Amino acid sequence: MDTLEPADTVELRRRIVAAGMEAFRAQGHGSVRVDDIARRADLDVKVVRSLFPSWDLLVVAIMNGWAGSRRRDAVHVAETLGARAYLRVLLEAAAADPALSRTRLALIGAASDPHHPAHGWYRTQYAQFVQDVTLFFTRDIIAKREPRTLTPHHAAEQLIALYEGLQLQSTMIDSIDLPAAWDRATTALAAGWSTAPR
Repeated sequence: MDTLEPADTVELRRRIVAAGMEAFRAQGHGSVRVDDIARRADLDVKVVRSLFPSWDLLVVAIMNGWAGSRRRDAVHVAETLGARAYLRVLLEAAAADPALSRTRLALIGAASDPHHPAHGWYRTQYAQFVQDVTLFFTRDIIAKREPRTLTPHHAAEQLIALYEGLQLQSTMIDSIDLPAAWDRATTALAAGWSTAPR
């Protein structure tokens, strides 16, 4: 493969990541191979492998592209409506994109193994997610959207646990309505936050 200019490399990476998302949506994460992604990107497999030398690096890039775009799109919700609304929007996006949501859950499980090549990356990303939601809760208290009895970090832990748990349940229970289940559970959580420190 000829040497690429940096701008060309960035564009090719974006193209490959977009093709990877399409492949996961169409085939499910268990059956997608590098060849499938290369075909959808209309690139030679050698080009894909030169930019993403390992499968794990490629999958990390695809998941980062998907999750990152969802979070960027939802930040304005956190700023105007708060942490609970922010996570609800993310949950709705996950419900609307079940194949990639399942892929993310499967990869988090795999990457919890300290020997997994992407272990460090997933832990860092998850810690940043918790930190972001903690910050949003802090701003909610200042804006009086949430009570002063709330401890932002503990609230973030609880809300993210609910967010992840409901998504996991939805992979096992076909009838679950994620937004409705979220609203019921967060209403109960918020009632507790308003009466005692957490």
